[in-house]
Amino acid sequence: MIANLEALEVINRQRYNFLKSTCMENGGTIADWKITNFLKDDLLSVQDFVDKSGLDISTLSRQVKRAVEKKLISRNKIEADHRRTLFKITEKGRLLKDEVNRQLDIYDQKLFENWSKEELSMFNILINRVLKNALKW
Repeated sequence: MIANLEALEVINRQRYNFLKSTCMENGGTIADWKITNFLKDDLLSVQDFVDKSGLDISTLSRQVKRAVEKKLISRNKIEADHRRTLFKITEKGRLLKDEVNRQLDIYDQKLFENWSKEELSMFNILINRVLKNALKW
């Protein structure tokens, strides 16, 4: 039997690979998908992305630039201050976000199919206890 933490690593790697391939099948990358999830229906600046993601501004600027080039998000200048730019999700970006989220929900549901409510509840309690201890480091 595989050790508990090794099992979590395998699950995480499998889920990551599924997410990566699903994003690619839908014309994007994981970074594109994350950006579209941050936007939802909001107008955000690059600094808003930084605040939401915790990534540095240079990394996010590159990711936002690529998402604009792929027409997943659009750049909108503010009338009162043309130096400031806000970004909005496009229909193409919304399609990417919605389809990847739908596929990921199905994947996550399959991970726990045939589990009782009690088993899911106990798992959530235990995994959150492990997480709490991990975050102490």
